[in-house]
Amino acid sequence: MEYKQLTPMFIITNKRFTTLGNQIFEFMSGLYPNLTEVDIEVIPTDLTEDNVFGWTLENNDQNEIEIHNNLSEKDFITTLIHELIHVDQNVRGLRDDEERENEAYKLETPLTNQFLNVTNC
Repeated sequence: MEYKQLTPMFIITNKRFTTLGNQIFEFMSGLYPNLTEVDIEVIPTDLTEDNVFGWTLENNDQNEIEIHNNLSEKDFITTLIHELIHVDQNVRGLRDDEERENEAYKLETPLTNQFLNVTNC
């Protein structure tokens, strides 16, 4: 018998980012309800050698976001928002890399500003 959890989960594997990450997820899932349909695990890790702030890997209905572990609070917010847009794109089936990045880069700054205004961070 295969066990399937009934409620998708949002998990951050680093306590430093847990509260802020959960606030960002709550904000983004209000705008992108698809985010509540999949498991999302955020893993802060050293991405210095990869020269990126973050990326998203998809495996069926599980999404893993690796995010650089030494970002400022604002860069963490912007990067997690950017990567959560990619998760929504995964759920929607948007696969074209250029379209994905164009959409995420276009939305990350206005959504970061909106998040900061709503939460008074």
